[in-house]
Amino acid sequence: MPNIVLPLFGGIMLDKLGIRVGLVLFCMALTIGQCIFTLGGYAESYYLMLIGRCVFGLGGESMNVA
Repeated sequence: MPNIVLPLFGGIMLDKLGIRVGLVLFCMALTIGQCIFTLGGYAESYYLMLIGRCVFGLGGESMNVA
């Protein structure tokens, strides 16, 4: 489901912000998501790891559109 919906909103956001700004924001979301996932691994927290993957997915799917 995220692969269908998120790129639509990411494309709209890219039209408003521009490609370069959008790519920077999506890459930041990707990096922050991976950091949250890593912290969840160190803390042995499944829910923190799940949140990290969700943030990672938000950035990754929209970055593919850009």
